[in-house]
Amino acid sequence: MRSFSVSLIFLVLASFASAQADSAYFIKVHFLYGSKPLKKYKNTEAKYFGGIHGGHVSIEVDSVDYGFVPEGKFHIFNHRGSCHSAFITRQTHNRDPYTDKDKVTTFIIPVTAEQHDQLLLLVSDYCSKVPYDYAFFGMRCAAASQDVLGKIGVVKPRGRLSNIYSTFYPKKLRKRMFRLAKEKHYRVISREGRKTRKWERD
Repeated sequence: MRSFSVSLIFLVLASFASAQADSAYFIKVHFLYGSKPLKKYKNTEAKYFGGIHGGHVSIEVDSVDYGFVPEGKFHIFNHRGSCHSAFITRQTHNRDPYTDKDKVTTFIIPVTAEQHDQLLLLVSDYCSKVPYDYAFFGMRCAAASQDVLGKIGVVKPRGRLSNIYSTFYPKKLRKRMFRLAKEKHYRVISREGRKTRKWERD
């Protein structure tokens, strides 16, 4: 009976250690909100692609931020044989990739060691050979982030067309992430942007 109790204790401790090891890995999903200059600042504030429904989404792992962007000629519709796009990287050194003047929400998501390694392999492949074109009616930063998060099991995986239609701009994915954060108890960090711009609301 005593040996059974000791074995049970060791089993519980091993399971706890395994869970702790897995939770040591985190990824960050950064959302820069869409915005446009307020009227009285239109001569001093820049206009950004997409305006209020613009913004950007990127995924950070191991202090490197990965984002999908257009490169070269901008396409309205997808060009299969001519990908004018790129997955770019930025070293963050574990700092916020945006300034404190930007409106940003960051979701901090615990992942398993397997998900962590899978993500590194996936973004490495995508940076080496971009998998799809960047197009207004096609894959953009939000759909690409949905694609990556789906492939590692953080969100529901979807096909290419479903990614495009369901995640046409960042707010669509951000709303999903807020629901997931509430359900999974993810840490969420949000801040308001500078007062010289009109920022998108959640």
